[in-house]
Amino acid sequence: MSKREIYEQKTEAILMPIVEEHGFELVDVEYVKEAGNWYLRVYIDKEGGITVDDCELISRAFSDLLDEADFIEDSYILEVSS
Repeated sequence: MSKREIYEQKTEAILMPIVEEHGFELVDVEYVKEAGNWYLRVYIDKEGGITVDDCELISRAFSDLLDEADFIEDSYILEVSS
């Protein structure tokens, strides 16, 4: 299993309780390098659609847990979107 796949799986494991608690669906997680920067992207959805406030809510809750787990060695940019 590649580093990318490990990071994505660990991210999903941390995210699922947060996403489900708020009634959202976790659509996908990807860890990719673009233009020299690493991105950890989280895609969420819910019936009726996702708002910017929904993305902010998940991002803030997840960011704290991600900092605690500290399993990603590279510096990266966290993005939460629909």
